[in-house]
Amino acid sequence: MGDDARQRNPAAASRLLVAAERPQSMIGQRAATEPYVTRFETEVTAIDGRRVWLESSYFYGERGGQPADHGAIGGVDVTDVRFEAGEPVHSLAEEPSFKVGHRVLCSIDWSFRMYCMRAHTASHVLYGAARRLLENLDYAGIDIDERRVRIDLETSTTIDDEILLELDERVSRVVWESRRVSWDDVPAAEARNREEVAFSEAIDEDALANGRVRLVTIRGENDTGSGSRPGFGNGATVTVSGGNGSQEPWDVTACGGTHVRNTREIGPVTVLGCSTRDDGVTGIELAVGPAAIERRTIEKRITLDASRILETPVADVPDELQRSLE
Repeated sequence: MGDDARQRNPAAASRLLVAAERPQSMIGQRAATEPYVTRFETEVTAIDGRRVWLESSYFYGERGGQPADHGAIGGVDVTDVRFEAGEPVHSLAEEPSFKVGHRVLCSIDWSFRMYCMRAHTASHVLYGAARRLLENLDYAGIDIDERRVRIDLETSTTIDDEILLELDERVSRVVWESRRVSWDDVPAAEARNREEVAFSEAIDEDALANGRVRLVTIRGENDTGSGSRPGFGNGATVTVSGGNGSQEPWDVTACGGTHVRNTREIGPVTVLGCSTRDDGVTGIELAVGPAAIERRTIEKRITLDASRILETPVADVPDELQRSLE
């Protein structure tokens, strides 16, 4: 924070420093705790040129491979959100006309927020599938952009086309099965001792605070226990209850990102392929939403073209191609 911002509101600057030092009442960001909140009003606590601090913020700051939210503060576009000293710093497209102490209306781009929620949850679904198919598996990170999601894995299994197809099918089935997704925090010692928890303190530091870990759980197929169900499109939520909480979860991962409340909200998703880096880490790529639809259309067009050229039904295309090659 610049000296001019401190001079404009020294009390607010002091409050920011105190807030960075005190223990937080929750792990991670408010956006991750309440991902369906996309409009809120709050007070401006400090300004340094185009950089703005807010009393409270539901903007997701770039962390752990997930990009920052898009949106606006007081009508000015937000270009980036980063964490400094434990506080979200909002970078604006231009210097704002509002001042320190003003209350401002903030809006988050729902389309992009929802895409990131879907994409991040899809990565957890894929990891749950990978744990059932790959040997000696460790999670090595995630990267989300607007066209694809890459999940980095360490495994002794050679990932061939058959495994990619199996991963793709299992991911699609979990989306279809409408499995409940929830998040909560538990003592770090408990997370370390639970065999089903994917937890790396080096990678998941944004999910760890004050000796507790934030876990995101994708429930078992028939587990419809108590939770919240989102209202589509407007971020509203209602509480539902009942069901059986004893089913084995599909995936439990330490994570500080934003997620949907049910796998059905992920929508279209498809596995694109994989690549292995020099350090042995294998990245599996997914497409979610429009990019997934485009990829499926391309693949279907190629299959139909092959069927027409070979004059054989789609199901017989692989055998006919093999005969042609021989």
